[in-house]
Amino acid sequence: MITKFPAMRWVLLGLLLFPSALYSQDFDKTVDFSGQFFFSFERIFEDEAVNNEFTIQRGYITFRKNLSEMAEIRFTQDVSIDQEGDGEGNIELRLKYALLKLNFEDKGFFTSPNLELGVVHRPWIDFEQKINDYRSQESMFLDQNGIVSSADYGVTFSSLLGGELDEEYQEEVQSSYPGRYGSLSFGVYNGGGYSALERNNNKLLEGRFTLRPLPDHLPGFQTSLIGSVGEGNIPESPDFRLGGTALSYESKHWASVIQGFISTGDASGEFVTQSLQPIDLKGWSMFLEIKPFDNLPIALTNRFDEIINRDLNNWIERQAVGGVAYIFPNHSKIIFNVRRNWYQENGETDNISRLEIITEIRF
Repeated sequence: MITKFPAMRWVLLGLLLFPSALYSQDFDKTVDFSGQFFFSFERIFEDEAVNNEFTIQRGYITFRKNLSEMAEIRFTQDVSIDQEGDGEGNIELRLKYALLKLNFEDKGFFTSPNLELGVVHRPWIDFEQKINDYRSQESMFLDQNGIVSSADYGVTFSSLLGGELDEEYQEEVQSSYPGRYGSLSFGVYNGGGYSALERNNNKLLEGRFTLRPLPDHLPGFQTSLIGSVGEGNIPESPDFRLGGTALSYESKHWASVIQGFISTGDASGEFVTQSLQPIDLKGWSMFLEIKPFDNLPIALTNRFDEIINRDLNNWIERQAVGGVAYIFPNHSKIIFNVRRNWYQENGETDNISRLEIITEIRF
């Protein structure tokens, strides 16, 4: 079992920089505790081999505490199975988030601005997961492929834009970014993600800018710009530049995210040539959730991803995911899932197919 605590230094640094956050007449002495676990039974088809297993895909245990009206802390432990090395098969316990969050008063067009210090949310994946609530099927597109991480050591500033949407819409859709005209998020990070050591002295800049152009007539529709600039997290420090865009929609009966990106290299430093030069990439992903019934908590999901090597003008990886989910009132789920992955290298194509029954437990 592995536990990593360096992020505590960031939280302590934040408390030293903002000591007033520790003081409040209405000091909250309670600690909120929540959890999210993904258990599954998988039947895996690869070439002529067929395997099946029960497994825990992922687990998150979160503690939150309000220090004052301005400050709060969050610790989220990430539970997973070690896939390699001497500890292969062991259950690992790492820190996914360990942060101090400072909430500021509204300022002009900026609504509910806040600053996170420590092991924090990265701008794009955090936003995408609020719309695609099916992390139990697979991690988000750019995160799954190591191009952009969901969390990292660093600092993130976020804000809603132009007030908030009406409470009735927020209750119906339960959006976590209900800015009337959108939201933004940007920050500075190590670059390799929360589960990676810092392999160079580079810091990564990443940002997201989201507009909600028709808040009165089409409140669920948003358009986003995504950008990252830095170097891949390996000692050779290959260049990493990413630009992307996304269209998203949220409503009571359906939700969707369509995104595309173009990049030189990636944040983890995996997409490089034999001479460790960055590979030029592009890719796209489409996610769709449909809830066809008013009185039956059933959802249908579909997702397709593709990554293309621009240097060779050829696709590298493709993925198709489809599922039928029963959703409980607290958003726990039981999902019958079908997943197929294609890989292409040196002109040869391989694929893996999975049939899964996933139980997502939230408390």
